[in-house]
Amino acid sequence: MTKLINRRQQIDNFATLALGLMVIFSFLAGVIFWIYTFTIYDNSDRVINQYVAYYQQSDNDDSTDTDPGKKSTKSMTMNHYPEEFRGNMLYFDEKGNQIEGQATTGAKNVLNRKVTLKFDKDDLGESPKTVYKNKTYLRIQAVKFKKGSVIVPGKDGVQSAAYGYVFVDVTDTVVNLKKFQDVLIWSFIWAFIFALFFAYYVSRQSMKPILRAWQQQQDFVNNAAHELRTPMSVIQGKLETMLTKPTATIREESEAVILSLSEVRRLNSLTNNMLTLAKSGSNMTKIEKEKTDIKAFMDKVLSPYVEMGSLSDKKVSLDVDVNQEVGIDRKRIHQLLVLLMDNALKYSDDGDAIRVSAKIEKRRLVIAVADTGRGISASAKKHIFDRFYREDKTGNRKTGGTGLGLSIAEWIVRAHNGKIVVMDNKPKGTIFKVILPL
Repeated sequence: MTKLINRRQQIDNFATLALGLMVIFSFLAGVIFWIYTFTIYDNSDRVINQYVAYYQQSDNDDSTDTDPGKKSTKSMTMNHYPEEFRGNMLYFDEKGNQIEGQATTGAKNVLNRKVTLKFDKDDLGESPKTVYKNKTYLRIQAVKFKKGSVIVPGKDGVQSAAYGYVFVDVTDTVVNLKKFQDVLIWSFIWAFIFALFFAYYVSRQSMKPILRAWQQQQDFVNNAAHELRTPMSVIQGKLETMLTKPTATIREESEAVILSLSEVRRLNSLTNNMLTLAKSGSNMTKIEKEKTDIKAFMDKVLSPYVEMGSLSDKKVSLDVDVNQEVGIDRKRIHQLLVLLMDNALKYSDDGDAIRVSAKIEKRRLVIAVADTGRGISASAKKHIFDRFYREDKTGNRKTGGTGLGLSIAEWIVRAHNGKIVVMDNKPKGTIFKVILPL
């Protein structure tokens, strides 16, 4: 089931990411191509607009001639090119038939081959466009002449041109544009192929924390159910046994009552720890740091454990070398020390020693809890902070542990932006070292 969910979610993530990348790449390629096309045609369009503007100005000059009997000199001139004009001109009569197939001799950059076009009146007023004619790409714009203002030689003699096409040879420009288009397409194809592999990798990686969290949730629920079931079964069994003895006194059933109360306390501890871990996972609990005298604080927290150690023939010592106040969440660090001390006392035997130390190293507060107890195997060190993990499964009832204490301890340390490590204490035992930034 997990693999099926993983596969479906991964496919959905991959499809979404791949589609998003395709849209982004397509949009980016379109924008780049549009900008390049606009830029590369800009020079040709300026040349065309140069003549159109010049001719319109010439028409306006002609219209100001107030002597109707005087023929305009410009109307008799075949070439109205500005001095720097670099385009060409085709002329058409009223019916749209071409009068001559080549520009007049006054134009520069005249094509070596003859150009023949059919005039389309719909082009009037439109922006320049590109046409392909006689294996040549032309950038053209339509112009309408004032009647009698442009006279050109045709097959039937001198004629008055009604329309014209201003054109510029853009063959090299179009060839370069097509080459750029090919390069752009192939570049984005390879980029998209790479993006597909990237999307596949990301979709796989994005599922790992989700599956890990899901698996942790499943394990947490299963382990919690198991941990809750055991003490509840014990309590239920003892109560049912007592019900079979309605005449028995409390003294006679004191053992069953004591064991039931012990399991109730165990249930209370387990639920409190589970609630703490649930809050830590949802960021409901905030760390509130206060400036604290570490020596006085640790003396107060650990004094009960010094007495407990002496009662069980275990030597508990405290060595604090911190001469400055440190910002900590007192409630949480108190809880951390209690968890580490409980762990050390549970897994050490009579005659063992537990030493708690604190000092400042490189602007960090280092707290170490070292015992000479049973120690932890190398394989167990990898899972020691996992929820419900206990190395000695057969000793659970004896020690009363739930496997959540060290998970809570790790959360407290991480909430302080610190780290906690476990290592061997030579010649035997275990050291838990907590490093907190100042």
